[in-house]
This record gives sequence, C-alpha cells and structure tokens, in this order.
Amino acid sequence: MRKLIGCPSCKRQFDAARLAVGSRFRCRCGTAITVPELRSHDAAVVRCGSCGAPRADGASACAHCGSDFTLHEQDLETICPSCLARISDRARFCHHCATPIAPEEVAAESTARVCPACGSGHSLHSRPLGATGFSALECGRCAGLWLGDEVFRAVAESARATADPSPDLAALRAEAIKRPRTTQPAGPFYRPCPACGTRMTRVNFSHLSGILLDRCSDHGVWFDAAELDAALRWIRGGGERLASRRKADEERARASQLKFKVEPKVPEDSRGLLSQPAAAETELFPWIVSWLFRS
Repeated sequence: MRKLIGCPSCKRQFDAARLAVGSRFRCRCGTAITVPELRSHDAAVVRCGSCGAPRADGASACAHCGSDFTLHEQDLETICPSCLARISDRARFCHHCATPIAPEEVAAESTARVCPACGSGHSLHSRPLGATGFSALECGRCAGLWLGDEVFRAVAESARATADPSPDLAALRAEAIKRPRTTQPAGPFYRPCPACGTRMTRVNFSHLSGILLDRCSDHGVWFDAAELDAALRWIRGGGERLASRRKADEERARASQLKFKVEPKVPEDSRGLLSQPAAAETELFPWIVSWLFRS
C-alpha cells in the first residue's frame, strides 16, 4: 500500500510505505520529515476522483467531467497525505478531501539512479521544476530530465490550461525550426528506464511535434536537454489540437478510401484472349527457322 506523506513546508508528496514509523527523511526543500503512524479510514466518495469536483446529491456521475461515482474501488491501496482516506491508486484527487495526488519519489529512496542517456557513472539528482511545486531527476552531464507519469501529467495539464484555442500551424513550424538541436549522447538507441531498467519506447510526442521522447509505460518519461520546454511550448501553442484534427482527417480519408475502393475485374470474354499472343508466337517460330535455313 502506498502511504503518501506531504511535506509541511512545500507540500510535495512522498511514498513512505517502506519506512518505519518514527524514521526521518529530508524533503527536496530541506525540511526534515518524521514518518508518523498512519491510521487510514474508508471515505465515502463525496468528490470526483478524476477532476476533484463535488458530487451533487444523488448523482451517479460527475457533472463536471462525466466520470462515474463509485462508493468502493477495487484498488484502494493509497493513503491520502492530507486526510488519510484510502483512495484508488488511479485517483488523481482524493475522493474525500479533493487533495491533488501526484507523488514524486519514494521517500528516502536513493537518488543514485543512472542516467539512461549517459549510462553508468552518471547518476541523476533532484531539481525543482520552476514554480510548479514538482521536482524532476536531472543528469548533470547531459541536462536530461526524468519525470514520473503523475508529475508530467500535472505539468502538461497546467500548460493545456493556457493553450492557444486557435493554433497556427505556420507559427508552430517556425517554432520547431528555431528549436535547439541537441546531440544524443553515446549509448543505446532504446534507453533503459531509470526506475525499472527495461528498454523505453521512443515516441513522437503528440504524433506531430517532431519531439522524440523516451517513455516507460509504467514509470515516466525521459526528456533530453530542452525537450521538456519544447513539449510544453508545443502544448501552449495548440499543437495537440492540430494533431487531433490531423488524426481525425486521416481517419476520415482512410474510411472514405475503403468505402469507394473497387477491385479491378477481368471480363469473362477476355480470358481466352490473354493466351493468344503466346499461341501466335508458337505457330510463327517454325516458319522463322525454315526461312533462315533456306537463306
């Protein structure tokens, strides 16, 4: 079970499930945190676990985002860091108090994770992500960043809140041209995940941006130097909207092509004609041979 503890100073969240009660660890901001004895409780669902909106009396679904309300989840294996209610591992907000759930790292876990780009001998260290309240793991050699899934989701949604409602493709292309080009450090093309060591998948972010990211389906995303800033600028510029439109257009074109595609058909009367040239050549060959010998 994940036991999330919030820092009293900066409100970062850490998973302290592996730590004994009474042990201490230090937050990214420097605050020393003592692991308390956590006594969880089951919470009646009064807020949406997807968006945090309050539930109307008797409502079976969230009026804000449409998600279904349930009284009991099947995976109540996380303890809210604010009210200690047992919540779903997939919840992004506490069912009881609506606290955003975005744990960053396992508390007191060594940050000696190896950089997936530079390899052994180059460990990752923690650094804050501006004023977002979150932190990432950074390589001091190549300036790459590792973000957990929850952290990247929260940062991306913050960028979507200010996204351009009328994206300009020409402006996005000009932005891509000005984007700084980075040289990929020596190492494997498919890089190992810093968390589990499995090979990550290289994906074109938003399918259209040209920003190639390394993603572990279970743990997070690796950004080479300047790629996180480029991805967030792409989101703010409305690139995701353009990508969605392009995908919809391609699907409509594909459906139309399949609908009107006609297979060529050979007429019955012409099947016998196909063998006539070969037959004519067979009859002409003896005549040519005899003419050559006469001459």
